[in-house]
Amino acid sequence: MRFVFFSVQTAVALAAAGLLCACEPKPPAPKAAHAATVPAAPVPLTTQDVSATAAVILKDKPVPAQAEAAQVPATAGAPLEPLLSLADSVGKYPYDGDNYLEQGVLAARLRALLDERYPVLLANMRTVSPLTSAGGLWFITGNRPHEGGVEAGAVVIDPRANALRVWLLNAGQSEEFIDPPAAVVPWPKDVQTMIGNQRRNAQ
Repeated sequence: MRFVFFSVQTAVALAAAGLLCACEPKPPAPKAAHAATVPAAPVPLTTQDVSATAAVILKDKPVPAQAEAAQVPATAGAPLEPLLSLADSVGKYPYDGDNYLEQGVLAARLRALLDERYPVLLANMRTVSPLTSAGGLWFITGNRPHEGGVEAGAVVIDPRANALRVWLLNAGQSEEFIDPPAAVVPWPKDVQTMIGNQRRNAQ
């Protein structure tokens, strides 16, 4: 067996070398190349999250409860005032006292139905028949004085259906109006004759 003897100086040199190795700083770890930034995938909303979001939106901007109601006419759905109350006026001229073309239930219904045409009807009823009964219907016809064939009118009332129909000849052009809109009110024979004559005169 061989024995290797180190001198004291050799031992000291080896020890110093070991200390130097231990104190030497380590090389920095290589840095990874900058990768492209990838956005994180969105977290899906649950049904509960969606409902909560919708509730917040509605709470922040509530829909006014009266907004739609304001667009509905105040008379929508209101019952129409009955025309049967005109029974006492049958056989009378409109200017024989109660003036049913300008006052009462018929006048109110005519104003609502004709709107800006209502004054034209009144002007065309200056030469007028009495309120006449025929076949369960009531009617009145008339024309503007000295302007027959150009300015005329007729009003037919169905008291049982609470409905009325108006024919208006203005400047030679005829128009028809009906209330309520879905009602079916036939022209009595005398009204048909009058309308036919007025149309022929207008030609």
